Amino acid sequence: MTKQEFMEKLRLALAGKVPGNIVTENLQYYEDYINTEVRKGKSEAEVLASLGDPRLIARTIITASTQADTARAGGYQEYGRATQPQGNERRRMPLWTWLIFGILIIVLIFSAVVSLLSFLWPILVPMIIIMAVMGVVKFFRDWVN
Repeated sequence: MTKQEFMEKLRLALAGKVPGNIVTENLQYYEDYINTEVRKGKSEAEVLASLGDPRLIARTIITASTQADTARAGGYQEYGRATQPQGNERRRMPLWTWLIFGILIIVLIFSAVVSLLSFLWPILVPMIIIMAVMGVVKFFRDWVN
């Protein structure tokens, strides 16, 4: 098979099954690939043999295009039809929800600490004053002796 035959079979296999821009992009990609490999020193026959059947390539492109269209529509591809996610499928939470959750946790911890300190403040202040006075008295007592 020649490059022209390969490209024609690929074009025919894709025609009408995917949008025209997808056909053009893929034909251009395979033509560039074949030309690049030939420039590297491989024969055209070797390159085409390594690529395989153009109809199989077309089937893969059609499947990928259909799945991409379905993903853009918000569903999942299952045996050729779009479905909505099932209840048992895990969805990932977006980053912004984790950030809000983290900030909420920090605020709750901070408010709990402030509440505890405001409750203990009437007990802690006199204890701190007494300990400071005792420290000053001990310092002067040791300094005098």
